Amino acid sequence: MKRTIGVASFALVLVGCGGSGDNDGGLAIIRTPPATVPAEPVVPVVPPAPDTIALGTGIYTGTTVANERFNILVLDENVYYAFYARAGVPDVPSGVVTGNYSSGNGALTTNNNGRDFNLVDAGYSLTAANLTASYTPGKALQAQLNYRNGRIATVNTTYSADYNYIATADGLKGTYYGATEVIDTTGHGPGFARLDIDANGKFTVDGGTGCSFSGSATPRRQGKVYNVSITLGGPPCRNPNTVMSGVAYYDPTTTHSLPTPGQLYLFAMRADREVGFLFTGKH
Repeated sequence: MKRTIGVASFALVLVGCGGSGDNDGGLAIIRTPPATVPAEPVVPVVPPAPDTIALGTGIYTGTTVANERFNILVLDENVYYAFYARAGVPDVPSGVVTGNYSSGNGALTTNNNGRDFNLVDAGYSLTAANLTASYTPGKALQAQLNYRNGRIATVNTTYSADYNYIATADGLKGTYYGATEVIDTTGHGPGFARLDIDANGKFTVDGGTGCSFSGSATPRRQGKVYNVSITLGGPPCRNPNTVMSGVAYYDPTTTHSLPTPGQLYLFAMRADREVGFLFTGKH
């Protein structure tokens, strides 16, 4: 005969082996395995972007009394980029000044390491420059740029609400037509160019003269601004195969000859800041 006795988490089974008698009344222990609990999925924690607007970060646009347009990016790693245009022609770049800064109590000061990638002043293609500014958080920036040749540009700029939003991977997708500049200590090499960027931020630049570039743009954690990496093409490109990093930003308010305003600004430089790449273009 056979009987089963359930006890707690295991069962006792009485097994009778008819005929032999050797194991008559023997007990077989059958253990029931413990119930398994599914492991909770691990969700990565992405820290929020720091609230640095109080320290002057932002996207700012404005015009000097000489009618030179400025697009200034004050970013949260204490780095700034000041794109400036030719007087009266807001979509034609004159250069970019970039460097590090510190800020607080409405004042922004640089560490005297500003670098001017200049396209218009003879003999000043890549020289020292300095930016100082006062700011009202989330509203305005009053900046002064001091160039090595003694020129001073003062500009009152307005904070752009684009810095209140986060860029998306496909935010720059499209085709842009404009101009490229590769700038170094000996001068700069201009050329008309077409930039194509896909929904993942991968882009190519066709200079139209046998020189092409490739790179990628990834959203930053604050503002509609992108981190950029780019590799210059091989010969006949100026500074062939140079790897650079920088930023990209689309300004919907830059005016030009086309009916709809808007312009892409992309700047990158070599790690030693001795070579820079600038692209400005429109859809």
